[in-house]
Amino acid sequence: MKARIFWILLILATPFVSAQEPVYVCPMHSEVTQHEPGQCPICGMDLVLKSSRENDGEHASQHDEMGHVQHSPVTTPLFEVDEQQQRALGVATSTATQRALQPNLSVQGQVRWAENEQLHIHPRAKGWIEQLYVDVEGAYVKKGEPLYQIYAPDLVVAQDDYLQLLNSLQQVGDEQKQANFKQRGRTRLKLLGMTDEQIMRLERTQETRYTVDYFAPQAGYVTALNIKEGMYIMPEQSVMTLSGEQALWLMLDIPPRYADQVKVGQMVHISSHAVQGHWMGKIAYIYPDLDPVTQTLTARVPLRADSDTLAVGSWLNAHIELPQLEATIVIPVSSLIQVGEKNRVVVKTSANEFSVRAVTTGATVGDHIQILSGLTAGDEVVTNGQFMLDSEASLQGLLPESSSTGPMMQHQHGGMHD
Repeated sequence: MKARIFWILLILATPFVSAQEPVYVCPMHSEVTQHEPGQCPICGMDLVLKSSRENDGEHASQHDEMGHVQHSPVTTPLFEVDEQQQRALGVATSTATQRALQPNLSVQGQVRWAENEQLHIHPRAKGWIEQLYVDVEGAYVKKGEPLYQIYAPDLVVAQDDYLQLLNSLQQVGDEQKQANFKQRGRTRLKLLGMTDEQIMRLERTQETRYTVDYFAPQAGYVTALNIKEGMYIMPEQSVMTLSGEQALWLMLDIPPRYADQVKVGQMVHISSHAVQGHWMGKIAYIYPDLDPVTQTLTARVPLRADSDTLAVGSWLNAHIELPQLEATIVIPVSSLIQVGEKNRVVVKTSANEFSVRAVTTGATVGDHIQILSGLTAGDEVVTNGQFMLDSEASLQGLLPESSSTGPMMQHQHGGMHD
């Protein structure tokens, strides 16, 4: 705190140029201004008088062959800080370079059952569950295994009708008509849930069965079980759900700032801290809505992996292959000064001279950020001590007004004093 007060006192020693209309500004929050003395509502510091300087120029721009705006070298007001003061502030710089960034997006995702390969089991006839062969969720069943046994009056009547039909076929016209009637009877039984084997046994024994077993139409895990023995069930009721043993989805949480970079079809590399192995898949679908809890977008990646290996509900690490970005001016993120929706940087123009420039930013990749306008390749941006330098420029009225225009070259001396 003492160090901050010391530097603020130094800043207050800066000579000011009188303005036609006085403007007072916070030394630490340059966006706070007013026309009379007072205190900053953010930090409580006394506002200091800011000199009013007229802009006598603007950025020049031109268009390249592709129609993109190309900005000419930016000219902004300069202020001096000697080497001793720079050392005290710990000023460090980095060179702005023009290069293409390769985004590296690593996220997490949760394993879930693939909804498009889930089979919901509904009874074909209403009745009572006499016996439940699969009585726990998570159980694995093979195709053709019995699931439950039901007493369904409609199914009993359909069996009796079929047996009567078989006994009276000799009284029905020619063989073709007999075959048609028999097929209609068999179809009725199949639509009520009986298998070919059960119908053949009925034809052979000529005996109606009052309880009938229902069998698994596919192999998989029972991921929902909605019945108990003795329950009365109806066709509109889903009594259980079977999920394919190798039908999994990985649901990735994508930060919204990557929405324009993540696309359907991109390759995803998947790994786990808990299980050895590496899996690959492609993004099949990106849900349009944000998750209300995580505030992220959800991308779906189908997985062909055994659920015994990748447990449903587990979290996995995923690396998404993103396309390389176009070559632009790139600087360290640490050099950026963000004030509301505006961005600026402090540029070291010579050994003891600095200026503040408004910049337009693009994508952030790791520790670097794209600069779409405001800098040129070779500019030395300040990465440490820039906030105190920005305050010095604010006190002298040398801040750019916006990201698109700024004052022409002015030269100030003796900005910061011992």
